[in-house]
Amino acid sequence: MIRIVGAVLVVMASAGIGFSYSFCLGRRLEQLRQLERMTLLLKGEISYGYASLPEALTSIGKKMPEPFTHFLCQTASRLKGYPDKSFQQVFQEEVEEDLKTSALTAKDKKALMQMGAFLGYLDKDMQLGTLDLYLQELAGEIKAAQESIPGKQKVCRSLGIMGGLFLVLLLI
Repeated sequence: MIRIVGAVLVVMASAGIGFSYSFCLGRRLEQLRQLERMTLLLKGEISYGYASLPEALTSIGKKMPEPFTHFLCQTASRLKGYPDKSFQQVFQEEVEEDLKTSALTAKDKKALMQMGAFLGYLDKDMQLGTLDLYLQELAGEIKAAQESIPGKQKVCRSLGIMGGLFLVLLLI
């Protein structure tokens, strides 16, 4: 009886790990879409709002879900509070700090930091060009993720279940 309960628990635990990783892959796609929305809102604020960058980030931060709300508002408050640091430094530090628990990959965060490196000190047209370039890169990444994630999710769930069954066979 104890062996059966143990076997069921092992299968359930490994299946849970597979489903958890599968969920993280889906969360990454959702966060990439949120980044796209954030960039479009920032582009609108720069082109039509004529707001300063800290004001634009605060305005956008109120419209975004977590973890981007905290990231944007914290970046804006640090820009207002520490005028001696450049936008690039503050932006990169906040990406590393506030988005470390997000589902974004290191490649996604690096691309976001590169986009932030060209904001804040260029004229309006150059900033809009930077945002357009980042949106193109993001669209490609979203398309690739949409194509690969369903298959990867299925593999993760299957491997979780099969790995649990394999462990049960080894233990019996």
